[in-house]
Amino acid sequence: MKNSSLFSRKSLLPAAVLGASLAASSASADVIGGEVSVSYWNAGYGGDVNDRVASAQKIDLQDDLNFDDSDFVEFSAAIEHPVPILPNVKIKHIDLDESANGSLSVNFDGVTFDGDAKTDLDLTHSSAILYYEVLDNYVNLDLGLDVKLFDGQLRIEDVGTGSVSETKIDDPIPMAYVAASVELPLTGLSFGAQVSGISYSGDKVMDAKAGIRYDISLLFVEAGYRSMMIQVEDVNDIDVDADLSGAFISTGIDF
Repeated sequence: MKNSSLFSRKSLLPAAVLGASLAASSASADVIGGEVSVSYWNAGYGGDVNDRVASAQKIDLQDDLNFDDSDFVEFSAAIEHPVPILPNVKIKHIDLDESANGSLSVNFDGVTFDGDAKTDLDLTHSSAILYYEVLDNYVNLDLGLDVKLFDGQLRIEDVGTGSVSETKIDDPIPMAYVAASVELPLTGLSFGAQVSGISYSGDKVMDAKAGIRYDISLLFVEAGYRSMMIQVEDVNDIDVDADLSGAFISTGIDF
């Protein structure tokens, strides 16, 4: 069994993002507030993993490993405060552990697969987001840093022989964070989007969503579309190009 890290190379967050966040610190909330929410996400896996050494053997997550749409739940909590220098804080956690049964006939990661294969793809992670409010009116804009802490793996087992290829996914990923929304006065409706992402030395990680939200008193409901993308080149001779996309619905309390 071979262990490696998908995100072992260090990533550098652009200094311009942090500079803009610090410059916006004077636009923090006037009073202490916060938000707690739960989201239901129906998403499907796409993409592939590629072994550069074994004659460019590629495994498709859908066609070969038989990954299908799945349901995931995310929990989120945020605190905003009036202290100008300190950033606001948002914490998220989502369990993205999914298994599938497919069929393979390849030599991948030093392991020969020939027949039924069981795969566990675990992208479970927590996010710590530190951000400043640049605008806080009918138009809202937040800038900051999103650090995703992964605790997962890609594990492929040949059912017949018991041979296993395992790649650990357990590194912190620092990313730029941008959230923007536009409120429609007197309606309770708003349209918004959030993007966390980084691109460095051929690797790309992005988590983005967009939707429409309705607030009534302290309660809110939001619905839209979310997409997560992970592209990592040449980690122990393996390329990973995976995405997870689908519709979501959220509800919670904004106080």
